[in-house]
Amino acid sequence: MTIADLTPEQTEALRPLAALIETAIRETPIRLDADHPATALGGRLLADIAAYMGRTLGPDAAVLAEVQAERERQDTKWGEQNHPDGTGNKSQQDFADHKRKWCEAAFGSGYGTWADVLAEEVAEVEAEREPARLRAELVQVAAVAVAWIAAIDRRTA
Repeated sequence: MTIADLTPEQTEALRPLAALIETAIRETPIRLDADHPATALGGRLLADIAAYMGRTLGPDAAVLAEVQAERERQDTKWGEQNHPDGTGNKSQQDFADHKRKWCEAAFGSGYGTWADVLAEEVAEVEAEREPARLRAELVQVAAVAVAWIAAIDRRTA
Protein backbone atom coordinates (compact mmCIF):
# COMPACT_ATOMS: atom_id res chain seq x y z
CA MET A 1 0.00 0.00 0.00
CA THR A 2 1.24 3.48 -0.81
CA ILE A 3 0.04 6.91 0.27
CA ALA A 4 -1.87 7.11 -3.01
CA ASP A 5 -3.98 4.12 -1.93
CA LEU A 6 -5.27 5.87 1.20
CA THR A 7 -8.71 7.40 1.44
CA PRO A 8 -8.98 11.04 2.55
CA GLU A 9 -10.20 9.81 5.96
CA GLN A 10 -7.18 7.51 6.35
CA THR A 11 -4.83 10.30 5.30
CA GLU A 12 -6.41 12.63 7.86
CA ALA A 13 -6.10 9.98 10.59
CA LEU A 14 -2.35 9.71 9.86
CA ARG A 15 -1.76 13.47 9.99
CA PRO A 16 -0.78 13.50 13.73
CA LEU A 17 1.67 10.64 13.20
CA ALA A 18 3.19 12.40 10.19
CA ALA A 19 3.61 15.56 12.29
CA LEU A 20 5.34 13.53 15.01
CA ILE A 21 7.77 12.05 12.47
CA GLU A 22 8.41 15.45 10.90
CA THR A 23 9.20 16.93 14.32
CA ALA A 24 11.53 14.06 15.19
CA ILE A 25 13.42 14.51 11.92
CA ARG A 26 13.66 18.28 12.36
CA GLU A 27 14.74 18.16 16.03
CA THR A 28 17.12 15.19 16.04
CA PRO A 29 20.72 16.14 15.31
CA ILE A 30 22.58 13.86 12.94
CA ARG A 31 26.32 13.91 13.46
CA LEU A 32 28.28 13.10 10.36
CA ASP A 33 31.21 11.90 12.45
CA ALA A 34 29.18 9.13 14.15
CA ASP A 35 29.60 5.52 13.05
CA HIS A 36 25.84 5.27 12.40
CA PRO A 37 24.45 8.78 11.87
CA ALA A 38 20.86 7.55 11.60
CA THR A 39 20.92 5.67 14.92
CA ALA A 40 19.76 8.66 16.99
CA LEU A 41 17.00 9.47 14.53
CA GLY A 42 15.90 5.84 14.29
CA GLY A 43 15.77 5.50 18.06
CA ARG A 44 13.86 8.73 18.45
CA LEU A 45 11.34 7.72 15.77
CA LEU A 46 10.88 4.28 17.27
CA ALA A 47 10.22 5.71 20.74
CA ASP A 48 7.94 8.48 19.48
CA ILE A 49 5.92 6.20 17.21
CA ALA A 50 5.54 3.58 19.94
CA ALA A 51 4.29 6.26 22.34
CA TYR A 52 1.94 7.66 19.70
CA MET A 53 0.50 4.25 18.86
CA GLY A 54 0.04 3.46 22.54
CA ARG A 55 -1.91 6.68 23.03
CA THR A 56 -3.84 6.26 19.82
CA LEU A 57 -4.66 2.57 19.97
CA GLY A 58 -4.47 1.99 23.71
CA PRO A 59 -3.50 -1.13 25.59
CA ASP A 60 -6.01 -3.32 23.74
CA ALA A 61 -4.64 -2.60 20.26
CA ALA A 62 -3.54 -6.21 19.64
CA VAL A 63 -6.90 -7.61 20.72
CA LEU A 64 -8.78 -5.05 18.63
CA ALA A 65 -6.60 -5.97 15.64
CA GLU A 66 -7.69 -9.60 16.11
CA VAL A 67 -11.32 -8.48 16.25
CA GLN A 68 -10.84 -6.46 13.06
CA ALA A 69 -9.21 -9.44 11.34
CA GLU A 70 -12.16 -11.62 12.36
CA ARG A 71 -14.59 -9.02 10.97
CA GLU A 72 -12.69 -9.08 7.69
CA ARG A 73 -12.91 -12.91 7.61
CA GLN A 74 -16.65 -12.70 8.24
CA ASP A 75 -17.15 -10.18 5.44
CA THR A 76 -15.07 -12.30 3.08
CA LYS A 77 -17.06 -15.41 3.92
CA TRP A 78 -20.58 -13.98 4.17
CA GLY A 79 -20.46 -10.56 2.53
CA GLU A 80 -22.11 -7.55 4.12
CA GLN A 81 -24.75 -8.70 6.59
CA ASN A 82 -27.98 -6.76 7.20
CA HIS A 83 -30.30 -8.64 9.57
CA PRO A 84 -33.17 -7.32 11.70
CA ASP A 85 -32.17 -6.52 15.28
CA GLY A 86 -34.69 -8.90 16.87
CA THR A 87 -34.48 -7.17 20.23
CA GLY A 88 -36.67 -5.42 22.76
CA ASN A 89 -39.60 -7.76 23.42
CA LYS A 90 -41.08 -8.17 26.91
CA SER A 91 -39.51 -11.57 27.62
CA GLN A 92 -36.06 -10.24 26.61
CA GLN A 93 -36.54 -7.27 28.92
CA ASP A 94 -37.58 -9.55 31.80
CA PHE A 95 -34.57 -11.79 31.17
CA ALA A 96 -32.25 -8.76 31.22
CA ASP A 97 -33.66 -7.75 34.62
CA HIS A 98 -33.02 -11.30 35.85
CA LYS A 99 -29.42 -11.32 34.54
CA ARG A 100 -28.75 -7.89 36.06
CA LYS A 101 -29.94 -9.07 39.48
CA TRP A 102 -27.98 -12.33 39.09
CA CYS A 103 -24.78 -10.46 38.28
CA GLU A 104 -25.23 -8.02 41.17
CA ALA A 105 -25.83 -10.92 43.56
CA ALA A 106 -22.84 -12.87 42.25
CA PHE A 107 -20.48 -9.94 42.72
CA GLY A 108 -22.16 -9.00 46.01
CA SER A 109 -21.29 -12.43 47.39
CA GLY A 110 -17.77 -12.37 45.96
CA TYR A 111 -18.33 -14.96 43.23
CA GLY A 112 -18.86 -12.79 40.16
CA THR A 113 -17.21 -13.90 36.93
CA TRP A 114 -16.48 -12.55 33.48
CA ALA A 115 -19.21 -14.86 32.19
CA ASP A 116 -21.71 -13.20 34.53
CA VAL A 117 -20.75 -9.72 33.32
CA LEU A 118 -20.89 -10.67 29.64
CA ALA A 119 -24.20 -12.51 30.06
CA GLU A 120 -25.70 -9.43 31.70
CA GLU A 121 -24.45 -7.16 28.92
CA VAL A 122 -25.76 -9.49 26.18
CA ALA A 123 -29.13 -9.68 27.94
CA GLU A 124 -29.24 -5.87 28.03
CA VAL A 125 -28.57 -5.83 24.27
CA GLU A 126 -31.42 -8.25 23.68
CA ALA A 127 -33.76 -6.15 25.82
CA GLU A 128 -33.08 -2.86 24.03
CA ARG A 129 -35.26 -1.69 21.16
CA GLU A 130 -34.20 1.94 20.59
CA PRO A 131 -31.31 2.02 18.03
CA ALA A 132 -29.01 4.51 19.80
CA ARG A 133 -29.30 2.72 23.14
CA LEU A 134 -28.96 -0.68 21.41
CA ARG A 135 -25.75 0.54 19.79
CA ALA A 136 -24.43 1.76 23.16
CA GLU A 137 -25.20 -1.63 24.71
CA LEU A 138 -23.40 -3.41 21.85
CA VAL A 139 -20.34 -1.25 22.48
CA GLN A 140 -20.49 -2.36 26.12
CA VAL A 141 -20.63 -6.02 25.03
CA ALA A 142 -17.60 -5.49 22.81
CA ALA A 143 -15.72 -3.70 25.60
CA VAL A 144 -16.43 -6.48 28.10
CA ALA A 145 -15.34 -9.12 25.58
CA VAL A 146 -12.08 -7.23 24.90
CA ALA A 147 -11.46 -6.77 28.65
CA TRP A 148 -12.06 -10.48 29.23
CA ILE A 149 -9.64 -11.39 26.42
CA ALA A 150 -7.03 -9.05 27.94
CA ALA A 151 -7.53 -10.70 31.35
CA ILE A 152 -6.98 -14.13 29.79
CA ASP A 153 -3.84 -12.85 28.07
CA ARG A 154 -2.51 -11.47 31.38
CA ARG A 155 -3.18 -14.77 33.15
CA THR A 156 -1.52 -16.87 30.45
CA ALA A 157 1.44 -14.58 29.70
